[in-house]
Amino acid sequence: MKEFKWGDNPALLVIDVTRALADEEVKNSYPPCIEAAVSIQKLLAKARIAGIPIIFTKGGKLSHTSGGIPMTDTERGGWAKKNGIRVESEEEAIPYMEILSEIAPMENEIVLEKSRSSAFFKTMLDTYLSSMKIDTVIVTGMMTSGCIRATVTDAFSNDLNIILPKECVADKRVEAHEYHMEEMGLKYGRVEKMQDVMDYINRKY
Repeated sequence: MKEFKWGDNPALLVIDVTRALADEEVKNSYPPCIEAAVSIQKLLAKARIAGIPIIFTKGGKLSHTSGGIPMTDTERGGWAKKNGIRVESEEEAIPYMEILSEIAPMENEIVLEKSRSSAFFKTMLDTYLSSMKIDTVIVTGMMTSGCIRATVTDAFSNDLNIILPKECVADKRVEAHEYHMEEMGLKYGRVEKMQDVMDYINRKY
């Protein structure tokens, strides 16, 4: 079977590596996510040295970007309808929905807030990637079965090459992670060891 391409002009996507999921000091964070965050930190350092564009996302969006007008439960999406809203204000949510400090974005790096699984849904992600002539996304973060897969599916639909570093993606359930990584490797992109992704970056830059 023919393999998916590595691509020529990559960007690194860091999906939802928030304190709620990956901070060992936060109650109910997830060990696989904590472990993946350590690997993401290493890959992030390599990408920064190489000058690869880096885009972060975080969920938990409670208000519209323009004017801070509160979003309705419908606008917040299916998660809100299913589980309710765990916090009543952005002030209460912020400490947990912030990106993990160990991989905190630098001033020149883009951070997108999203209210759905895919990083592409009603965000500027596609616009940013197109403007930089990106043909490949290195997708890292969490959760494999949710936001990662949704983002990968949309990236594939946008004709982007996709690379998934094994150690840099996680789910709260190992069996879900393994299943969806295998499926994405068969259908959408390359699932590679982190070192091989670093070697790819070295070859390009």
